[in-house]
Amino acid sequence: MQLSSVQMMCRALLLIAAGLSTSLAAKLAAAPNIQQDGIVNLLASSQSAPGTPASKNKASEMEQMVLLLAQQAKVARKSSQKADGNLDEFVEMIKKELLKMESKIKDAVAIVDSGCKDTFGNLSAGCPAYFSNTTFLPAGFDGDFTPLREAHSRCQAHSRCRSQISSRKQEMDSCKSSRESLILQEHTLTAQFRSINVFESPEECAVTGTDVLGYLAAMRDHFDGKKTTWWSTYYKLENVTQNITKWNCTEKELAYYNKLTECSEKQLTLEETACELHARTKEACAMLPSCFDKNWDGYSKQVSLANATIKDLRFEYVAVKRITCMLDAFTAPDLEAKIEECMAKQYSGAAISSACVEGFLDATKPSFITPDVCASGVKSILHPNDDNFNETEYASQGIAASPCMASCCELELYHWQTYTNAFVTSDHYMYDSDSGRVVSYTNMAEAKQACETMGSVLCFGIYDANCDGPSYENPVKIVKAPGIDLESVKESSVGSCVQKLMNGPGTTMTTTTVKACIYEVQYTSSAAPDDVKTLTVEHQEYGEAFRFSGCDNEELDEGKACVSSGAQNGVRLLKNRYGQAVATGSCCTSETNKVILSEATECDGYKDEYKKYDSMYLTASKLIRGTSYHSIREAQIACLKMGHKCWGLFDDKCDMGNLMIVDGDLNITTSVMRESHQSSCVYEKLHV
Repeated sequence: MQLSSVQMMCRALLLIAAGLSTSLAAKLAAAPNIQQDGIVNLLASSQSAPGTPASKNKASEMEQMVLLLAQQAKVARKSSQKADGNLDEFVEMIKKELLKMESKIKDAVAIVDSGCKDTFGNLSAGCPAYFSNTTFLPAGFDGDFTPLREAHSRCQAHSRCRSQISSRKQEMDSCKSSRESLILQEHTLTAQFRSINVFESPEECAVTGTDVLGYLAAMRDHFDGKKTTWWSTYYKLENVTQNITKWNCTEKELAYYNKLTECSEKQLTLEETACELHARTKEACAMLPSCFDKNWDGYSKQVSLANATIKDLRFEYVAVKRITCMLDAFTAPDLEAKIEECMAKQYSGAAISSACVEGFLDATKPSFITPDVCASGVKSILHPNDDNFNETEYASQGIAASPCMASCCELELYHWQTYTNAFVTSDHYMYDSDSGRVVSYTNMAEAKQACETMGSVLCFGIYDANCDGPSYENPVKIVKAPGIDLESVKESSVGSCVQKLMNGPGTTMTTTTVKACIYEVQYTSSAAPDDVKTLTVEHQEYGEAFRFSGCDNEELDEGKACVSSGAQNGVRLLKNRYGQAVATGSCCTSETNKVILSEATECDGYKDEYKKYDSMYLTASKLIRGTSYHSIREAQIACLKMGHKCWGLFDDKCDMGNLMIVDGDLNITTSVMRESHQSSCVYEKLHV
C-alpha cells in the first residue's frame, strides 16, 4: 500500500512540474548547468544505501525530487527577480497531493491494525472446547463394556458364546465319528456281500453216490445256506446304509461353525469398539493443543508482517512531513537555510502505530481445558493391540479367543510351515538376474527376512538340503513362486525339507497360492453407521486383510479436497497388511470409518462360484491326495486360493461331510465323470 502511494506521489510531482507556466518552465530550464551549492550537497548525502527497503528508496526519491525542484526554483527566482506567483500555485498543488498521501498512509495503518486484531480474535477459531470429564466415545456407545463382555438382556455376549463352542464341537465330532464308523462298516459289509458266490466251484458239492434224491437234497441244503448268507449280509448292509443316511452331521456342523462365527462377531464387536474408543481419544487429544498452536503461529506471523508494514508506513509518513516542510521553504526568504532546517529537524512518527502490534509481547495464548482422559489414557479397556489384552479380556476369564482381527490390531503377515522329506529340483530355485547365481543364504533369519520382503507372490519358501540349518558350506536356497506341489513332491533320500512361507497367522495349507485377487470391501462411517458403502480393491494377494489407518493431506487428490473443505488432516486411508493405501474413506475429522466385511470375489480369473453335477463321481486319480474338508465353505476357500490348480470339488456322499479337491492340471471335463450310484456330486469352479 505504501509503495504505491510513494510511486503515485512521484508521478504527481512530475505532472505538476510539467504543468508550470511556460515562462516559469523556461526560467527553470535556463540554467541547467548551475554549480551545486549546499542544497545539492545535501541532496547527494541523502542517497539510499544498498539494501534499503523499497519504500525508503521511494521516499528518498521524493525528497531528492523536491530538492532538485528547490534548486531549480532558486535559479528561476534569481532570473525572474523573485516573482513567486506561479511558484505559490505549484506549492499548493503539491501540498494537496501530500495530504492525500498522508490520509492513505493512515488508512493503511488502520487496515493493518484491523487485520492484526481479527487474527488475535480468531485464536480459538476452529478449536474444540471440552470439559475435564469429556470422553470420546464411539457413536451409539455409552462407555460401558460390560454388555459386550457378559450376558446381555437380548443376546449372549462373547464369554457365554465361547463357552458353548466346546459342546457344539463335541456334538459335531461325535456325529462324524459315528458316521465314519458306519461308513467303515458299510465298506466291510459291501466287500463281504460282493464276495458271496453262489456257484463257487464244483468241488463244493461233495455228494457221493448216484442217488438222485440225495443229490437234490444236498443241492437244496447248499443253496438254502447260500441264500441265508446272501440275504443276511444284504440286510446288514441295508441297515448300515440307512443308518448312515440318518447320521447326517450337516446340521451339527453348521451349528458349530455358526457358533464360531457368532462368537467371532461378538469378539470383533468388543475389539472394534475398543479400537475406535482408543483411536478417537488419541486423535481428539492430539488435535487439542495442535489447533491452538497452529492458530498462535499464524497470529505471530501476522504480527511480524504487520510490524514490518508499520515501520515502512512510519518512514513514509516522516518523509511526507519533511517534504511538506521543504515545500514551505520554496516561498521562504532564505530558501537554502529553510531547506537545511527541514532536513535537520526530527519528525515524530508516533501517529503511525498499531495497538495490536505493540501489544503482542503482552498477549498470551488462549487457555483451554484438557480432558482428564488425555492425561490418563483410556482406563476402561486396554488397546486390543496391547500385549496384555488377550490375558485381561479372555485368558483370565477362561475364554479361548481367536486372534485379534480388529482394525487397530497389527496383523501377523506371515508364518512358516516345515515340510520334511521334500526334494526340490534346481529349476525351482530363484536366480539373481544380475549375477545369474542361485539366491542363497548362510543365515536362516536373513533368508526368511528376504523371502518375507519379497512376499508370497515372488517367494515360495526356503529349501534346506539337509534340514539341519544353513552353513557356509551348505547354504539354504530361495524357492521361487509359484513353487512346487508339496502334496506330490518327490521324496528326499537325505531328509531335505522346505520352509514354506504362509500368509497370515495360519492359513489353510494348499499346494499353490493365487497371485492376484479382487476384493469387495464394505465399510461404514460413524456419521451414518447404517449406510454401508462398498469398495472394489484389485491386485491383492489371497488372504489379504484391510483396515482404515492414518490420513493423507498431501499426496492424494482426495486428501487435498478434504483440506480445501476444512479437514486439515485430509482423508482417511484404507490399507492392506503391508501398510499400502488401496482406497480412501471419509475426510479425517471426528468422523471415522470401519471395515465390516472383505471378501475375495475372484482370484486369478476364477470366481468364488461353482456349478454342481448331481449323481456324478470322479475316480481317485483325479483328486489331490491329502485334501479333505468337512464343510463346503472350507473347501471353497481352499479351492479359490489354489487358483488353476483346483478344478473344483468332489463330495462322495453329496452331504458336505467329506469334500476333496479336484486336480486342475488334469484337464477335467464332463466326459471323464461317471454316473454315481451313491449320490456323489461334483462342483466345477467357474471362470470369470
